[in-house]
Amino acid sequence: MVTVAIAGILLVTGAPALQNFSRLQQMKAAVNTLQNDLMMSRSSAVHLNTRVVACPGTPGAGCSDSTDWSGGWIVFADNNADRQRQAGENLIRRGQQTEQMLILSNAGRTRIRFLPDGSAPGSNSSITFCGPGGPAQARKLVISNVGRIRRDAAPTLDLSLCPT
Repeated sequence: MVTVAIAGILLVTGAPALQNFSRLQQMKAAVNTLQNDLMMSRSSAVHLNTRVVACPGTPGAGCSDSTDWSGGWIVFADNNADRQRQAGENLIRRGQQTEQMLILSNAGRTRIRFLPDGSAPGSNSSITFCGPGGPAQARKLVISNVGRIRRDAAPTLDLSLCPT
């Protein structure tokens, strides 16, 4: 009886910690996946000597005009520089839909374009990751004009992007 009581106490006190750990791991996995896909986009642009675009969307529908990357994303060689994927343009990567997580880019940059020199022209862009943990556990990727991709713990996070 004592063993069952101790097991019950451990289960009750350990379940929230396990749930929090699981949320943090999902956040890390989502940030890692998109960061790796963006870094691969940049290196593909340099290696293939062509423009490469990463955008929210699906291979069948192409890029969406939304800032929401939660439904997945695509990376493709943009041979004609129109920032839309046509049938003849090589699909390099497809990012999967994320569960219980909101991934939003800033409104000015719904597509991230890398040039053959590795730069990402335009204004700096950021992609915010919000999960069930709210703003305290939010993360952000920042893409600079020179193509550098870095992580940020989102200290300057717009709270409207990440509801509590």
